[in-house]
Amino acid sequence: MKKIAAFQTVLFVFLFIGVLCIPTVYGQSKFPNRAINFYLPFPPGGFIDLASRPLANSVSKILGQPVVCINKPGASATLAPTMLKSMEPDGYNISLALVTVFYMPVQENVSYDPMKDFTYISRIMGTQFGICVRSDSQWKTLKELVDYARANPRGIKYSTAAPRGTQRLAMEDLALKEGIKWEVVPFLGGVEAVSALLGGHVHATVQGPEWIPHVESGELRLLATLGEQRSKRFSKTPCFKELGYTSHASPIGIIGPAKMPREIVTVLDEAFKKALNDPEVQKAFEQLDAPILYMNSADYTNWAKDMYAYSAELIKKIGLAKK
Repeated sequence: MKKIAAFQTVLFVFLFIGVLCIPTVYGQSKFPNRAINFYLPFPPGGFIDLASRPLANSVSKILGQPVVCINKPGASATLAPTMLKSMEPDGYNISLALVTVFYMPVQENVSYDPMKDFTYISRIMGTQFGICVRSDSQWKTLKELVDYARANPRGIKYSTAAPRGTQRLAMEDLALKEGIKWEVVPFLGGVEAVSALLGGHVHATVQGPEWIPHVESGELRLLATLGEQRSKRFSKTPCFKELGYTSHASPIGIIGPAKMPREIVTVLDEAFKKALNDPEVQKAFEQLDAPILYMNSADYTNWAKDMYAYSAELIKKIGLAKK
């Protein structure tokens, strides 16, 4: 009887421990089971914010958990991604990533390695960068602005929210080709950069879609877009490629901390992919003239490697590489 009682006691203990472990194991395997923090590298109200919130809402519905947008501007749009380094790779902290993630390490000492410190989850969209002037200015074309800059070295000041990003690189690449010099005036966000032009504090702006409503209202004149093809929305405006300049696309994606489990990456990747088919997301992107440029995690990772190498070459060529 004693042996039977002892056996029953041992069996009860094992069963009790097993029951305690079930919620833990289940909690680890079921992702997500709580809110996900989604860091945005620019202030509220700009292109990144306006595009990301409908996307986050759609992903929230797909995953059944809140995806909470948190604005973390700074460090040329790399503050938000850099924060991921100190976070667990459990999928509950992700960030939007712009190509400045690849540009910055070439230009200055940074606390991250873009190829070692992040997990590339999904590439999502592009952005329509453009060069604008006030509609009452003397410049009707980009050539006229360039000719003026040639005749008046450093006489043109342009605003941008990406003084280390695509906009600045595009302007300096153009300046190198044309043998001109102009001055960059940096701002934290695109709304502020465009407002500086509206207020007459700068002569031009090179920025994302924050200028769209002002071009449509007639306050600003769009001289050129920076890509390979004309904007569908502003089809009368030439793009960089047709003007003979190197095109500067700026795809945007979702990243997380390094070493995220493959199954969690897959869940997030599939959720963001599905969200891109949401009519509300497509409507928001269309209003911002932002094309969908989806890539899955594997393709996005390979693209990131190529982009990093290309960025280093370009930045050295235009003289902005760190010494």
